[in-house]
This record gives sequence, C-alpha cells and structure tokens, in this order.
Amino acid sequence: MRVIQEMHQFEDGLRPAQPSVAHDWDGENWVLDAAKAVLLEQQETERLCARVDAIADSARAALVGDPLKAAEYAQAASEAQAFKEAGYPKKAVPLAVSAWVVKGRTAKAAADQILDKAAELNSKLLALRTLRLQAKERIRAQASKGKQEAAKDACEAAIEAIGKVVSG
Repeated sequence: MRVIQEMHQFEDGLRPAQPSVAHDWDGENWVLDAAKAVLLEQQETERLCARVDAIADSARAALVGDPLKAAEYAQAASEAQAFKEAGYPKKAVPLAVSAWVVKGRTAKAAADQILDKAAELNSKLLALRTLRLQAKERIRAQASKGKQEAAKDACEAAIEAIGKVVSG
C-alpha cells in the first residue's frame, strides 16, 4: 500500500497541508493548538447565533415594515381594544376604527378586524422570538458538546422555520 500525501510550499520548504487553522507547525509536524481550537469553535458558535439574530431581525422588519407604520397600527389596535371593551358604542367610534369603516363594514367589524390583524402580527413576532432564542440555545448546547455540525444544522433549521413564519 502506498500513501500519497499532498505537499504544500511554505516559505521554509515543503510540508503537508495544514489540517486546520487551529494547527501550528512545530518544525516537523502540524500540532493542534487546543486553546486556538476552543477559541475558533467559540467564534463559530457566536457567528451561527449572530446569523440567526440577523435573519430574525430581517423577518421582523418584513412583518412590521416601517416603524412609524407599526406605531400607527399599534395605536389603532389600542383604540379598537378600548372600543371593544366599551361595548362598541356607536356614538363613540375612535378615529382609528372609523378609518376602517368602508365598503359596508361596521365599526364593530372594523375594530374586530384591526384586533385580529394585531393578534396575528403579535403571534408571528412571538413565534420569531421563540424560534430565535431556542435556536441559539440549541446551537450553544451542541457546540458545548463539540458537535459543530449539529450546531450548524440547528442554525439552518431555525432559518428555515423563521422563513416559514414570514411566508405563512
């Protein structure tokens, strides 16, 4: 049996390929620097967590849109909730609710629709938060066991789930 090993040119001559960036050349062999390996794994773990955060931030922005519009919708939901709690008084329809009274929609129907949309948005935002936090916990748990591939898989699974929240 013949073993052919690829050699690479370095400033001090030929040597086998560096197995990983966590390995250092000791003059004769590549030696794993355990401290460097731990640091690189920590950096990769934080990179994966930051990726989940960034995807979740983009998803929130896609759901909420313009921050001023989001504040406007939150105000409309607050007024619709107060209107509902007051028993939908016909002589005291809030402006935010009356703006939705179009095409034969009653003030009650408008308020209920505003509240339904607000509840749907809040549900999606909570789902994003839950997915983001659980993913980061899974990533860190897998990485702490030395299972970097499983940590990457947890990251990818979270990104896919976040996409489904936004699209569905």
